[in-house]
Amino acid sequence: MTPLPFLAATRRIRSAGRIVTPVVALGMVLGLAVTVAPSAAAATAMSSDVDASVDTWDAAAARLGTAGSLWEPARTAGLSLRKTIRVLADNLTFEGAKVTSGDTFAGGTYTSGRRVLYVNEKWANTGWSAEPAYSTSMAKVGSASIPLGLPGTRIRVVAQVYANCFPQSSTGNPKPVPTRFRCSRSDVLRTGGVLVMTARPASQMTAPGDTSIVLMSTGLTYTQLVAVASSLQQVAGATGDGAGSAQMIAMCRAMVDGRMTSEQATAYAVANGYSARVGSIDGQPMAVTMDFRPDRFTLAVTAGAVTACTYG
Repeated sequence: MTPLPFLAATRRIRSAGRIVTPVVALGMVLGLAVTVAPSAAAATAMSSDVDASVDTWDAAAARLGTAGSLWEPARTAGLSLRKTIRVLADNLTFEGAKVTSGDTFAGGTYTSGRRVLYVNEKWANTGWSAEPAYSTSMAKVGSASIPLGLPGTRIRVVAQVYANCFPQSSTGNPKPVPTRFRCSRSDVLRTGGVLVMTARPASQMTAPGDTSIVLMSTGLTYTQLVAVASSLQQVAGATGDGAGSAQMIAMCRAMVDGRMTSEQATAYAVANGYSARVGSIDGQPMAVTMDFRPDRFTLAVTAGAVTACTYG
């Protein structure tokens, strides 16, 4: 399999029961593959439900769905977003309006000359579709208190900050980093820095989900790296922007695999903030309106059970 450039991460790709782990370097692969199987048997295939490149963090959040959110840096130490944001999602499952398993990823690279900032995110209660590749020289610097949210509703979360300062031999296997070994704040600029945190909204009632965030920097100071984290602003995927999102694809798979009736599928869609209608029964088209609604499932029903979905 060809390595994916750009993400500074290790992509775990599941295919036909095997796991392939290519190492990821600099660059970007563009592409969009949004599919859903027309039958229960096909829907069990373990491949990426969403593999997209988008221009904004809002669009990235919409491609994943409404059950979680992403965070966009408002300050990037003078760096600019390079090309697009990569979005990946695999095999999500939901109970009610909450995701319970699967893998997600959204990542962007900000650059200026030789200075680089990688922003890697996922819904906190999922695994990584593309896992950040940490250096074997990474050792802890310390913790930092990160403010999140708007004035009046601001909260603080604790981030762990690391630098890649532990010396490793260029030959042979890397040594484990001793438990008590520490890097200095100046090492973040000298050797590269990593900041790891879980962002959470001030209220789960108004904004969905926690988000795992890993910032990886080259050429930024400790203060700049912490400032980027402190500038993060939550963006959430709206149903009106996410036709065929990872969440909708996963929900359709649940409808098909669970052999839901149209009534059960409609109730399931409504519980997650979507709507549904029947487009065909036993292969016979139903009379439906031609308007486009990106938050709507159109269901194909055969022998009383949902067998396929379209979106919009």
